[in-house]
Amino acid sequence: MSISFGSSVFSPTFLSTPTSSASQSASASLTTKPTNSAVQQFLEFANMTPAQRLHAEMLSELGLTEDQYKAMSPADQQKVDDKIRDLVKKQADETNNKRAGLITDISA
Repeated sequence: MSISFGSSVFSPTFLSTPTSSASQSASASLTTKPTNSAVQQFLEFANMTPAQRLHAEMLSELGLTEDQYKAMSPADQQKVDDKIRDLVKKQADETNNKRAGLITDISA
């Protein structure tokens, strides 16, 4: 059994009897921090609180980054926060209107 990734092939025999250069490169890759920006972005996102994720999502909907937001004056930040609050309210209202069983007769 072998699995091919691009130009390299991994097989059980390769994994059980590594050469000295392969084991050195494998141990070096395990001890270094990931430098891939996608991995870093994922880890930053995974470490966010739900409120931070929501804030980042709303900023991206407004076409802003966190760095741009932090560079704004407090008055501009307040305007952005007001827009975010309005977006969240709008999304909550749209979600509430679509719930099943929303219209019920409670007069009886």
